[in-house]
Amino acid sequence: MNLLIKNELLKVKRVKMVYVILIISFVPYVINTGGMLFTGDLDVNNYYFFVFNQYAILFPALVFIFSGFFFYHEFQNRTTLNWISYPFHHFRLIVSKMMAAFVLLWGTSIVNHLIHIFTLWFLFREEIGLVEMGSRFLTSTLFTMLTLLVIPIAALMTFVTKSILSVVVAGLASIFVTTVLLGADFSIVFPFSFIYRITIQFYDSAMGYEGTQLELWGSVILFLYIVSSLIGLYKYSQKTRIT
Repeated sequence: MNLLIKNELLKVKRVKMVYVILIISFVPYVINTGGMLFTGDLDVNNYYFFVFNQYAILFPALVFIFSGFFFYHEFQNRTTLNWISYPFHHFRLIVSKMMAAFVLLWGTSIVNHLIHIFTLWFLFREEIGLVEMGSRFLTSTLFTMLTLLVIPIAALMTFVTKSILSVVVAGLASIFVTTVLLGADFSIVFPFSFIYRITIQFYDSAMGYEGTQLELWGSVILFLYIVSSLIGLYKYSQKTRIT
């Protein structure tokens, strides 16, 4: 499996759009940091929240689009037949590609969060302690971890539709849906709005769900999304032709 993952990571060099997507992930940090310094409106709580809030809306869409391009690259270059000719089960090939996407997105996101937290400390070191910094970093990294669990959904959509446009549209639509559902209790039915609410409570408990019942139901629904997509990918991998 390690060999397969390394092979998939090497393929990224040929997917130019991947670099564009990774660069875009730093837009919330750049805009908010630059805006705050330019206006002189220095506020430790606003700075962290504004960057996190915009990143939490943008990142899920980027995960979808990144994963879609990563898989669609095989169809676009007509290398799918070569790819599935490797002496491994098709599902292992699909999993290795998802894990490579996970590693790349995780690494980029962690760098993003570390730069954000370091800037927070550098600008407000006299106002914020280690505990507060730790809770903010936990919020950001937990959000990233849970969001990356949706990679199988994007992968399944790419295989089924064989269209990068459908994945891109779904990713962009997630921004709108997340924003609309965010404040409602039924946001638990949509993975990205649920992940936002369940993680932001480590920063501000008032922004989370009231009671544990909604959190449990939301977790079950998220689990079902992930398991269903993995089952779908496994069934798809058993087809004689997956091109």
